[in-house]
Amino acid sequence: MSKFDKIEVRGGNNQFGDNNTQNNVINNNHHHNNSAKNNSGDEIIPIIIGSAAGLAALVWWFFSHIDQVYYYLNILTLSSGTLSFFAAFILFLSGSLTKEDVLRFASSTLYALGLFGLALLARHHAPPDVIQLSEQVKFMGFWQGLTDHGKDLVVVNFLAAIVVGIAALFVHLGAIRQFTYSLARPDRTGFFYELFSLTSLFRMRVVTVVVSISSGIVWAAINGMLPSINA
Repeated sequence: MSKFDKIEVRGGNNQFGDNNTQNNVINNNHHHNNSAKNNSGDEIIPIIIGSAAGLAALVWWFFSHIDQVYYYLNILTLSSGTLSFFAAFILFLSGSLTKEDVLRFASSTLYALGLFGLALLARHHAPPDVIQLSEQVKFMGFWQGLTDHGKDLVVVNFLAAIVVGIAALFVHLGAIRQFTYSLARPDRTGFFYELFSLTSLFRMRVVTVVVSISSGIVWAAINGMLPSINA
């Protein structure tokens, strides 16, 4: 980003930039444990069963608390635009605002509003009778009371919410990256620069890819374009 000063690193052709050389010695130790291989097959079955039961309970919990889930999801989504606005405003006050910063703010706001609308569509797509059933019974009774088509709808709506949540988290962390950048020192020192450095995964390019893929998955889910779990 243009706010930071350029730092030139001069040196020789080795790692330390002088005439020193470095010798790396790699020792490979191989340990064989045949008993662990024999027991892995017996251990994986309970793990699969436990994971499936946990996922089934999580889906039931999601539908029985669906309004609360989407409430906090919408807060996460819309707060991204707010953080990005404050980042741009701070840069403007400090005289460091560039065209790229404005584009990042515009992109964050657009993604936040787009994901907010996508979350509304996903919530509207959730069947009211399935929500009512989840509020009346525990998770075993919930799955027993669903038809094959109802199970497909449950999985699709749960998947849509998870994907929107992942995309919203990336957008939010991308906005945090912008905010820490606006507060970081130009000489690349201090607390906020350290935070900024930790968020390198959430560059706008990465956020754009995640939002694009997530939007496609959610759109396919709510339009019945995903394969059935009962096929």
